[in-house]
Amino acid sequence: MTMLKPWLNGSRMLPPWLALALLLGIQLASLPFVLKIHFNNAGDIYSPSDAPIIQLRESLFREFPGDEALIALFEGDTLYTPAFLAALHRVSERMQAHPSVDRVLTLTTVEHIDATDDGFGVSLLIDPDELDSRTPAQWQARVLGDTFAPGLIASPDGRAVALVVRPIILKESLARRDIHIALDAAIAAEKLDTYHTATAGSVAQTVEELRSIWRDSAIFIPLTVVIGLALMWWVVGRVRPMVVGGLAMGTVVSASVAGLVISGQPYTPITAMIPTLMAAYTTATLLHLYAAIQRGRIALLPRPKRIARALKETFKPGLFNVLTTGAGLLSLLWVDIPPVQAFGLSGAIGTLMVFLVVFILVPPILLKWDTPRWPRRGSGLAHARHVAAAVAVFSLRNARAVLAGTALVVLATIPLVMQVKVESNLIEFFAPDHSISRSTDRVEDALSGVTGLEIILTGDGRDSLKDPARLAQIKALQTWVEQLPEVDRSFSLIDVLEEMNRALSGEDLGENALPDNRRLVEQLLLIYDGEDLYELVNREFQRGRITLSLNVHGANEISRVIDKVRARVAAQPIAGVEIDLAGYGRLFSDQEDRIVDGQLKSFSSAFLLILLLMAFLFRSFRGALICLVPNLAPLFFIFVMMGVTGIALDVATVLIAGVILGITVDDTIHLYHGYLHRIQHGVSPVFAIIRSVESSGRAIIAISIILIVQFSLLGLSDFRPTAHFGMLCAVGLFAGQLFEMLLMPALLGLRLRKPPQAVTAP
Repeated sequence: MTMLKPWLNGSRMLPPWLALALLLGIQLASLPFVLKIHFNNAGDIYSPSDAPIIQLRESLFREFPGDEALIALFEGDTLYTPAFLAALHRVSERMQAHPSVDRVLTLTTVEHIDATDDGFGVSLLIDPDELDSRTPAQWQARVLGDTFAPGLIASPDGRAVALVVRPIILKESLARRDIHIALDAAIAAEKLDTYHTATAGSVAQTVEELRSIWRDSAIFIPLTVVIGLALMWWVVGRVRPMVVGGLAMGTVVSASVAGLVISGQPYTPITAMIPTLMAAYTTATLLHLYAAIQRGRIALLPRPKRIARALKETFKPGLFNVLTTGAGLLSLLWVDIPPVQAFGLSGAIGTLMVFLVVFILVPPILLKWDTPRWPRRGSGLAHARHVAAAVAVFSLRNARAVLAGTALVVLATIPLVMQVKVESNLIEFFAPDHSISRSTDRVEDALSGVTGLEIILTGDGRDSLKDPARLAQIKALQTWVEQLPEVDRSFSLIDVLEEMNRALSGEDLGENALPDNRRLVEQLLLIYDGEDLYELVNREFQRGRITLSLNVHGANEISRVIDKVRARVAAQPIAGVEIDLAGYGRLFSDQEDRIVDGQLKSFSSAFLLILLLMAFLFRSFRGALICLVPNLAPLFFIFVMMGVTGIALDVATVLIAGVILGITVDDTIHLYHGYLHRIQHGVSPVFAIIRSVESSGRAIIAISIILIVQFSLLGLSDFRPTAHFGMLCAVGLFAGQLFEMLLMPALLGLRLRKPPQAVTAP
């Protein structure tokens, strides 16, 4: 602290031109990195690289195609005419030529097993070179009579068909977007728009999330800055401090985003909220400084002295504000979800930049160029201080009633908190009337569920999955899985083997089509000359998979299916076969455990670290507790709101505890610091409380208004996790303001021997 003493008392500042050069230099240096921002929202990035599911997926990718898909649905009465089928095939050819596409599945590209005179043959379900060889009705009958097509690429009623684009293993959202754009262009080029009624699948979902990032960033970041500047002008009543505030916000936001790029982290819907957070936090910190300058103006101090005194009043609490806010954000590192951790780390670094900009660079700039006088009482701060003082007086007069009432409210609302659930639902990330939601519903109504899950079967050696006994056990498992209400369809090597055996025998084998001896299995595989089978089992017949189409989208619902399958496997294991689960559904459901565990660790670490920091600042553990209690109340209230509204704890709302606890405690530090300062200078406790609330409270009210408005903007996002984050942060900040102004004076008032009966604001 000795080295900081000249800065603490405002006697030392940087030369103004150097401060301005540094402010502009940081912004300009950040710009090249900001322009290289890496947008990505691929599902894999939400799991640590060493997570078991990621390791399993990487292993599977070396042997099998990926499990992501882009599904285009076509509906109409003329889907099986030569004209439509030819156009559909041309779309598939164009997409197959795309460098990021692995395979296109549609009526003219999938295999069909036919009986022949000498066994069976593998041909195309609909041969694009022989479209005139059958009537539309005959083509439809062939498709609907196929074992695999209905529910996959054709609706059972014949009124819808699908084109499924399966990409190569992609790590980037932009590559998925390119595929989506290419598909739309191919459909338009073949004039199939009138038939095209929906586009769904995991690729489409990721693309919509990516578009939401762009839309939100383009709208909310500028609006956040503009609103912050407008409210800053209202509060301060001066144009030049507002302009300096704009430069400060731009510098902090640019540096925070640049830090994200430098660290190699992608820009996701989670990290996309950093600019709004940093702009809001910069505004809040500036207003504490500006409020102190305003107080110096009211005291008729000359400009150099009022800026020096403002620094003396705010530098130390501002430093601890940064430390406590950074601690709240760093606590998110306990959440084992990489974008959440990137948000926490980037946000913590951003708070350090806020301190540097506001307390080191801004004061000398104001001292040099902000020469006109500040208004003494005409700003928004002057109006707010009367409200703050009135609330403090009420709280002091009714301290026990305020605390008892708060305790009763907490006890009464605990059942609502217990209703908060941990859930992430891909489809519910968007509103029911959003295009991706409507498309998903339409595809699932016509075909089958779009949520993919895979049962992975790994044998104990080469050809282990050719053993008839094991195949029978695998069939029993698959038959059991198909009975689950969440499963629309399943597909495995069992289905292909049964279809080949039916064709070879020329008989209706019913449920007994699976070969019961190894020799027959070998014979069928010898004759088979197709490719589809090897998307279900590797060529060594050591590892295979049962692909499932689920009609549920929530992580908890998917987890229940996974638990049921694991319980069934544990009860009836297959000798010599190791069974695991994979797929996009497993990747998604695994997040839930990490969210719950991370939330508990995050909140605990933030609470403990902030408590210790405040105890160090105030040299009092009791004082730290007094400061922290009012800031726990808004967190509790947020969970009450989540319980009432049904908003779940997910990858976005898990951020709220660390963010709100870190931000709301800032105002408490300023208030309590002012209270102790006045006590040390001989002011009576009652008037120390009121004067501190009046002095700091007016800035706190104004800051809360600004933060609430800025976070409320995010509530307008069409991506629900972002909207929920913004709305709940706004609610939490409002609750924080209310509880802080009510509880803080009441808690301090309990230390007085006699509660004040007739306190009036000075």
